[in-house]
Amino acid sequence: MEIIYGIIIGLTLGLTGAGGSIITIPILLYLLKMNVHSATGTSLVVVGIGSLAGAIQYMLGKQKYVHWKISIVFSIAGIFGAFLGSYINSLVPSKIILYGFSILMLIIGVLMLKQKEYQNKKETQGPINLKNIKGAKAWLKFVLSGFSIGLMTGFFGVGGGFLIVPTLVLILDFPMKDAIATSLLVIALNCLWGILSRLSGVGSIEIVQAIYISLGAIVGMAIGVIIAKKVKAGFLTRIFSYFVIILAFYMFARTLDLIH
Repeated sequence: MEIIYGIIIGLTLGLTGAGGSIITIPILLYLLKMNVHSATGTSLVVVGIGSLAGAIQYMLGKQKYVHWKISIVFSIAGIFGAFLGSYINSLVPSKIILYGFSILMLIIGVLMLKQKEYQNKKETQGPINLKNIKGAKAWLKFVLSGFSIGLMTGFFGVGGGFLIVPTLVLILDFPMKDAIATSLLVIALNCLWGILSRLSGVGSIEIVQAIYISLGAIVGMAIGVIIAKKVKAGFLTRIFSYFVIILAFYMFARTLDLIH
């Protein structure tokens, strides 16, 4: 079953460039019965490997959607955030993490619905590079976004694609498909920082289950990337957004013991 769950996670990542960890955490918690701290750590491995597989698939295509220099600079800003988030995760009670994650899911669902404002954006005419970040204010937004996403990666075990994609589109003037592809590499790097913090003694990871789920995620990612190149991103994202919002209310109610 772990491989099937992984396929679902990878498919989500490949189709939207975000959201893989949003369904990974509930799967680990409710279907595989992990505790919260292990689930957030294991999620980093699954989402990280799945995202890397997707980024490589985009890199191997005829059109180069992944801008690796920007990915590396963006993720470097998240290193300190990822280690800090992992440390805080080890100190906070499980229920607090679950309440916070439920609220985060709700925010993600709403933000992804609003992506329609820029998802049909036309291709940019000029080259995409770090020179597109003009002025101290734009650089500050870029660095703070990287740090904040790293913080969430460490604390919640999420990749942060739901914030990476709009940041790339709005600050660097990325076309949507370039933003989705590049976000996958950023997610993989952010997850790496979170994994390293867990391996240094902060938190825990269920390695065996993570490997099985990751194998499925690679397969699902490959399928998702192929589909994503052929369909409008807005339609898929809208459907997934409603699913995330419903799941957020379910997790919040379950944490309150209103449902079992």
